[in-house]
Amino acid sequence: MAQERNKTDRNLVQDFKGLAALLIVSICCALVFNFWSDSGIALKGQWDRSQGVVSSKEKNTVVDASREINDLDTMVELVNAGMSTLVDVRSKAQFDAGHLPGAVSLPIEAFDRLIGDFFVEYVLDTRLVIYCAGRECLDSHRIAHSLETYGFSDVRIFSGGFAEWMEGGLPVEIR
Repeated sequence: MAQERNKTDRNLVQDFKGLAALLIVSICCALVFNFWSDSGIALKGQWDRSQGVVSSKEKNTVVDASREINDLDTMVELVNAGMSTLVDVRSKAQFDAGHLPGAVSLPIEAFDRLIGDFFVEYVLDTRLVIYCAGRECLDSHRIAHSLETYGFSDVRIFSGGFAEWMEGGLPVEIR
């Protein structure tokens, strides 16, 4: 009886060691896969809204912080000066419901279809300020990157987007 019990205890210890090893290997494989996956779960990120667009990946791998306008007063000055073309990348319906004064609509979902017309309207050295819904929206960064790829050289992003503009009680245009 004691012999059987010792054998059972050894089997349990072996099973536990095997389970622990399997668990460690599984966790390592999952972390490696997550690291290389484009849609992996972020293990770190930029969560401070005052620092620009909130992103779940490391700040400079998802967004380019150097082109962000993080101050509402600076954005108001740019709009009032009229020296920049404001580009709203939210949906057409959102744009029509309200947008920054003088903004043009270039919805991210229609970008490929509309970029040709955009080229006709704006030369490559046009100063562009892109915005979307707010600090949790990365669409402005995606469009900014695409526009730079197409040759636009002066592209900025209003990180606060339409939400911050509205929170500031600033005027909007409705189509």
